[in-house]
Amino acid sequence: MGKPVVWITVSYGDIEDAYILNAVYIAMKELRKMGIEPVLTQLYHPGIRPKITVNGLDLRIDHDLPENIVSTALEILTTIMVNDNRSIIEGRIAGAIDRRG
Repeated sequence: MGKPVVWITVSYGDIEDAYILNAVYIAMKELRKMGIEPVLTQLYHPGIRPKITVNGLDLRIDHDLPENIVSTALEILTTIMVNDNRSIIEGRIAGAIDRRG
């Protein structure tokens, strides 16, 4: 099984808004240390307000942005892993019940 992947999208409409990329790079570095592969997509479209999403979930841009990106990525990956494992466990429980019954 490969590294878990999270998708980070940064949208901004003024070149001065690109400062948020520094916070994103800090978060990406932390995610890589944890064995998570972040994939960054940048969208520059003049006139739009800055926006950051992690796997489609909008984040608020504030001074805690790197920590928010990392914690959101971890929450999303945890949910994905729980859902994947749930189907495996339910299948094994159903198999065990069928054998006894």
